[in-house]
Amino acid sequence: MATSDSILGALQRLEASLFERLTGEMGRQLDESRLEMNDRFDAIEARFDRLETEYQAIVSALRRIEAQMADDRGDRARLRAEVTGLKTRVIELEDRIREIETRLADE
Repeated sequence: MATSDSILGALQRLEASLFERLTGEMGRQLDESRLEMNDRFDAIEARFDRLETEYQAIVSALRRIEAQMADDRGDRARLRAEVTGLKTRVIELEDRIREIETRLADE
């Protein structure tokens, strides 16, 4: 028959063995969870990097568009001034033509 010391020793060895197996399994699962979280964070970081790159590209494009619009506004103002000048010259030419026609009709 087994003595209480031998039973107690067997239980302590069993407990130690179970503790090692449990801590080993928990450590393995924790390592797997860490790796999975790191992979997810890496994926999120990669997405943020792509979004940042796209954001910078959009900002640059908007700045170019705004600059082009400012140039276009200036061009339109110059064209308006030129058209106004041309209208004035056409009116002057029409007046001169009428004067010439009047003189020719008088002769």
